[in-house]
Order: sequence, then C-alpha cells, then structure tokens
Amino acid sequence: MTALVLRGDARHLPLPDASVDLIITSPPYFGMRSYVDGDEHYSGQIGDESTPREYIGNLLDCTREWVRVLKPEGSLWINLGDAYYSGKGAPTQPDVKSVARRPGVRALDRSGLGFPRKSLLGLPWRYAIACIDELKLTLRAEVIWDKPNALPEGVTDRVRRSHEHWFHLTRQARYFAAIDDIREPGSGYMRRPGATRETPPGQRRRAMADTVNPLGALPGSVWKVATQPFKAPDELGVNHYAAFPMEWPRRIIRGWSPAGGLVVDPFGGTGTTALVAAALGRRGVTVDRSADYCRIAAWRTTDRGERARALGLPKPPPQVAGQADLFGEVVA
Repeated sequence: MTALVLRGDARHLPLPDASVDLIITSPPYFGMRSYVDGDEHYSGQIGDESTPREYIGNLLDCTREWVRVLKPEGSLWINLGDAYYSGKGAPTQPDVKSVARRPGVRALDRSGLGFPRKSLLGLPWRYAIACIDELKLTLRAEVIWDKPNALPEGVTDRVRRSHEHWFHLTRQARYFAAIDDIREPGSGYMRRPGATRETPPGQRRRAMADTVNPLGALPGSVWKVATQPFKAPDELGVNHYAAFPMEWPRRIIRGWSPAGGLVVDPFGGTGTTALVAAALGRRGVTVDRSADYCRIAAWRTTDRGERARALGLPKPPPQVAGQADLFGEVVA
C-alpha cells in the first residue's frame, strides 16, 4: 500500500463523509510550539490560542470534522499532553529552532487567566469530557503513555511528568476491533482454588491462569513506549521535534482498522501514521497545513529505510537499478 500526503487544515478535511476507518493523531499542545513554513509562523494554528478554553473549542471543531469523515464503525485515537500554568507574565525568549516558541508572553505565562499559579491545567481531560458532553462520542478507553526516557525537569516540589494521555473515542457502541491481533503473552501464573474462592454451583474446581484466552491477555491501559528520535535529511531544510514513536500507530492500526482500510492523521506532521498504515497494508493519509512538514512526509512515506523501520526490520542495503527491493517493487 502507498500513502497520500495532503496539505490541508484539520478542520476541513478533503475527504468524503463516512469514508475513514481509523483516525490517529496528536494535535499540537497548547502554548508549546510555533509551527512554521519557511521559518515563518503561520496564523490560526491549533495550540496558538490565548486561553485553554479557546484551545479546547478549536479542538472540538476539529473533532466534529473528524466525526464527519469517520465511518460509524470507525475509531478515533487522540494523543494530548498537559501543561502547567505559571501566570508570571514574564516574556519568553525566542528560540533558534524552526519550531521555536513565539517571542512575547505565552498564554501559559500570561497572568489573569483565572487558574491557580503552578496548577496543572488538565487539558486532556477537558477535551475528553467535552467530546462526551458536547459531541456525544463514546469514550472507550484512556491509555497512559508511560515514557521510560522522558526528559528531566528542573522542579523540586512535585513529581516529574513522565506520561501523556491517549483517548479512544467511537461514534457508536459497536465498532471494528481486532484486539486478538495485539494481545500480549500471558505470564503463565496459575491461581489454585482455595477455601476463600468457592466454586460456583455446577462447576468443577480447577486452577485458573491469569488469562483465559489462549491467544494471550488483553493489552493493559498503560503502554510503556520510548520516545523515538527522528531527523529529516539535511537537503529538505526542515526538521520536526515532536514526532511520536512508530509503535503507537503500529499497535492501534493493527487493533482497530481492517486490512486495506483507510487510516488518517489530520495533524500528520512527518507522516508517521500514514507511513505505518501503508507498511501494514492499509491506505494511509497524512494531512498538515505546513508545506515544510508535507515535504518531510512525502520523503518519509516513500523512503525504503523508513518503511523498513515501520515494519521493525533492519534498514535495507542500497538498491541497484533493476533489482527487486525488500518490498517487492522494481526500480526501472
């Protein structure tokens, strides 16, 4: 399968109604970065709002559009990070990186927003609850992303943040799932029947394993996934510092999309979701407003080395003209 790279707005997807099997995305976090085209900050981007309320409102506008293109039996998987409110009113300094924070006073630093200073804002849960209350979506699961290699923090009076949230939302109670494809090996632990565990009438006493399904145990609600470094080729002239690891779309695509199905990332960035979807035999679509990031995604979704990484395979050797490649294609 191949991937399609589209330049567009997450609030206005160029896709027909009820055409998508699975949406996997990680919207820009509130007040964290300025995304650019040609080193120029573009206005109206998600995450650039003045208040958390505006941010959640814009995310809901996006989600309404995603619901429009999602099949009734489809799923939404959304990754969101949280933020602390400083309320100091201190200006930030411009960063030399292409994804630098804007100069001036960020929303997280601006005083007078009505939050206690130093408070965690609870943005992921504000969004999830709004999806239930306002969009009438079903929240099927909250999955915690446990980051074993999370960055250190310079704080001395609270715990270090080492996790993020993923939310699994659906349009209806029954939806496509292939959970057997991502079951985990059972531990083999056996619980012997004892005096404190009575056998129900009509059943014989027997030992119980920690999983009764021979295919393995259901995945838990905490997934330990290390962050994954990514660097675009220098000739593209742009980099991206917020690509999530391939393991996330790899598990979600296998578990909640049919073979040959359409998988979309409305905040596509470097094209991770579309790349993994295509490698796993689905049709992947990545959408982003930034022409710079679309250029990265176009390279990445067609690069043999990146496709091998998506499949968990070693990087293939350089391809000789006329020789069949690792994925069955022939270079003329």
